[in-house]
Amino acid sequence: MLKAEKQIRETICKHNLIEKGDHIVIGLSGGPDSVCLFHVLLKLREEMDLTIHPVHVNHQFRPGAAEADQNYVERLCADAGLNPHVFTVDCNALAEQLGMTSEEAGRKARYDAFCRVAAEAAAEAAAAKAEDSGCTSPDVKIAVGHNADDQAETVLFRILRGTGMDGLAGMAYMREEKRSADAGEPGGTFRIIRPLLDVRRDEVEDYCSAQGLQPVTDHTNNEEIYTRNKIRLDLIPYIEEKYNTNFREGLIRMAKIAAADKAYFWEETARAYEQLRMPAAPRTETGAETDAVIALDWRGLAECHEALRHRVILKAFGEIGLTQDITAERLAAADKIIRGKTGGKTVEFPHGYLLRAGKGVIRFCKSTI
Repeated sequence: MLKAEKQIRETICKHNLIEKGDHIVIGLSGGPDSVCLFHVLLKLREEMDLTIHPVHVNHQFRPGAAEADQNYVERLCADAGLNPHVFTVDCNALAEQLGMTSEEAGRKARYDAFCRVAAEAAAEAAAAKAEDSGCTSPDVKIAVGHNADDQAETVLFRILRGTGMDGLAGMAYMREEKRSADAGEPGGTFRIIRPLLDVRRDEVEDYCSAQGLQPVTDHTNNEEIYTRNKIRLDLIPYIEEKYNTNFREGLIRMAKIAAADKAYFWEETARAYEQLRMPAAPRTETGAETDAVIALDWRGLAECHEALRHRVILKAFGEIGLTQDITAERLAAADKIIRGKTGGKTVEFPHGYLLRAGKGVIRFCKSTI
């Protein structure tokens, strides 16, 4: 058994990423990582009674080459007796429409497609269960092909931008992707898994070569047009040459240590959150608010250590739908109110979410205005 396959199997087992009978939605770009993962999952298909749903997104970034990638994926799936779900998205237009970079638009297009197929697979599995009351409803998971080198690059990228301990943990082996139903797209909570996260890039390439898979190559990966490309092609090799030949390994090791610390802190956060939670009724005299309101004990929150208090605030907002774009500046503003350092009673958070203080309670809500 080749090293990459052995490591993928060990990672799946150690982190309980896949269980018997699961439906696996796999992002299949046609590149080495996704092709290696797809090939190993095909081997596990019979062993673990898996149902595999390949998804390919044509981002329309590289006319001609993108269509060739799609054709390769379709042939690869046909050889395995599978029909891929293919999505074509003009990501440059999407980026302009949403005011984001083309790289961000590409990621959005991919995860929108993954979640859509996952929702469809879940619905089909539920229907099958309804027809056969004796069967259990299988889990649906989304498998993506991030490898160990991607992890090192992600951690360094976050360090350059400025990050806290959670950011140093890098990408998780499993995480949840929460989606609200929007514009006809299904909502829900989907689990993203990364079975390749302990496999080095050269090990992936060795596997593909040994198996005669001939994955496609995206030439833009070798161009310094994105920050991540510059980190991979220029910065990391420079540091390895001038300062530390084991720099990548050090970043990966640091991510594992930070991930363990992160897990512990969030366990403590969950306990503190339940202790601070109070009944809350929606209040409208200061403006229209949604029914999604969380109330926490003001004094108890003020007495929490700053690191714990910030996580409790993040958890409270996460409960009502705000899961990103919360800056250190907003948390600092919330601290001033919670600790009585200002006469203000409200802090505005992104996307219309609010923190309000009053009558011994800190309330988290969203304005409808």
